[in-house]
Amino acid sequence: MRLVYNDRRRRGWKNILLTTSFLFLFSACGSLAFAQDTPANNTSTNQEEVTVTDILKLEGRVLGEGTNTKTVGQHKVKSYRVEEVTLPRMQEVRIKGETRSVGKAFRLTIKGGPFPVRAMPPVIWLDETAIGYGIENEDLNEITVITYDESALVEGATIYLSYGDKKNKEDRTALPEKLKLGGAKGGKQ
Repeated sequence: MRLVYNDRRRRGWKNILLTTSFLFLFSACGSLAFAQDTPANNTSTNQEEVTVTDILKLEGRVLGEGTNTKTVGQHKVKSYRVEEVTLPRMQEVRIKGETRSVGKAFRLTIKGGPFPVRAMPPVIWLDETAIGYGIENEDLNEITVITYDESALVEGATIYLSYGDKKNKEDRTALPEKLKLGGAKGGKQ
């Protein structure tokens, strides 16, 4: 009888200790979650960075658009669209190694496909310069890259699509049309 009593007593302390630990952990996590919602910890919306997702959703002004309707090459590219997007606030970005404050971004979209979803990301190029890694749309018929470097948009440049890293030029497919900005760009053409 005495053994049963001691065993229950030990389990009782273990249960109390376990319950106390759980309550302590729960209250600590709850207070951290509550602290994240307080105005003192929120940054001002003017200081938040505009994300790529935000830029993809913003309305843009079309600077140039291809007209080809037939897919070509191993990556099934067809045509392109270049848009200028006005950002909701100035952003600090790195362009060619320099930090600059910019108020606009440029979306370069390659049309075609359906593009396969791969382990390696799509890379969009203008001539010999990799502009950046692309993002496929839901229908997999467009891949878009964002750049802040207006000087990269050179009239007559060849647009390429590849997969992998920004140094591999071997596996690129060229669009059948050269980049035309159609005079809509303004000052720098």
